[in-house]
Amino acid sequence: MMSRGESEETVIHLSRLEEDVLSLLVGRELYSLTILEAGQRANGGRPLCRVGSLYHVLYRLEKKGLVRAWWGEDLPEERLGARRRYYTATGLGAQVLAAYEQRRQQFAQWQPA
Repeated sequence: MMSRGESEETVIHLSRLEEDVLSLLVGRELYSLTILEAGQRANGGRPLCRVGSLYHVLYRLEKKGLVRAWWGEDLPEERLGARRRYYTATGLGAQVLAAYEQRRQQFAQWQPA
């Protein structure tokens, strides 16, 4: 039984930074530094966030089931053999993001009666 104010649909809340990072990952497979670079370009040259903040956001998105992560097989020489961790949005992540975008459109199109 649902209490007053609950809906049958589970609502997944995203911070603005989570929404931005998820937007960058839909249809792409990126590692952390490319996420930061893409975010900076998309943000008009301003950094999206700090590296430490990005890792926290990626962890939260992965825990919510919105992002999938895996270790890459590449071993770049300049990184002394350290593997990269890649991230991509899951199907659920893309659905949640689409719902956020639809909601923003509804608010943008609202007209007073």
